[in-house]
Amino acid sequence: MTLMRNWLQAIRGRGPATRAEPAATGPRRSTLRDPVLQRQFADVGFVVVDLIDPATVLALRKRYDSMDHEQRTQFDWVDGFNTSIYDKRPEYRAEVFDLMQEHISPALASVLNDYQIMFANFIVKDPHSDMVPPHVDWTFLDEEQFSSATVWCPLVDTTPANGTLGVVSGSHRRINFLRPSNVPTYERCELAVADIEDRPVISLRAGQAIVMDNRVVHFSPPNTTDLDRVAVGCVVGPTEAELHHYWMNEDSELMRYQIDRSFYLDFVIGSPPMQSSGVLSASVVSHGV
Repeated sequence: MTLMRNWLQAIRGRGPATRAEPAATGPRRSTLRDPVLQRQFADVGFVVVDLIDPATVLALRKRYDSMDHEQRTQFDWVDGFNTSIYDKRPEYRAEVFDLMQEHISPALASVLNDYQIMFANFIVKDPHSDMVPPHVDWTFLDEEQFSSATVWCPLVDTTPANGTLGVVSGSHRRINFLRPSNVPTYERCELAVADIEDRPVISLRAGQAIVMDNRVVHFSPPNTTDLDRVAVGCVVGPTEAELHHYWMNEDSELMRYQIDRSFYLDFVIGSPPMQSSGVLSASVVSHGV
């Protein structure tokens, strides 16, 4: 009920917007090359950019349509939503990653300030699929020093009718806790941003992109159309930053794994990280989250 109430507020824009107060963080280097966009990114947690041209959009869509997507994930919390990083086949995830390196990385180089792709997704909402409730992504690096981001680029024009992306403006200032991949944080996120009513649902042209701090709470409305909504999602971080993956073990110890980029090509989501390649070191952060 709380999720639905806030969802309706996001759609209706009811009441005056409440701005998020800053969380305590250390100094960060810039994410965007453009200083105007960087100021917006630091303030509200996201920006919209023109990323790829129509020819690149078409090339990516053709490759998507030609790939084998048989191992689609069925989530128990939403119907008709799929993200390709959950596919258990390393060769499939490598194909998606290589595709984004070829077609997306050159465009990112002109927008982002020396960032690299950590992993890449196709993010799909089927026709007549459910809303994706407000949530926040995993922790990928030391967020006291750096900002990681998701670059969300649809391959079709998106509106609230076909499940475009919505964000809780300024929520990155509230999300100051670690997010392991195997511990849901929906309720904690909801409590952190319950009073923020500025929740824009952002229509985009195919090839435009939202660059969003990974601490931003985000969501998407149902896809009420007869066509699928396919988007590219690339998680990016500064080239000099250590990559981290967090996991709660069976002893309720929060583990930090230092990894390299090959980890996400081998890691099967839901399995212990040490079963995957690309793990460089492991340490206990705390007991619980």
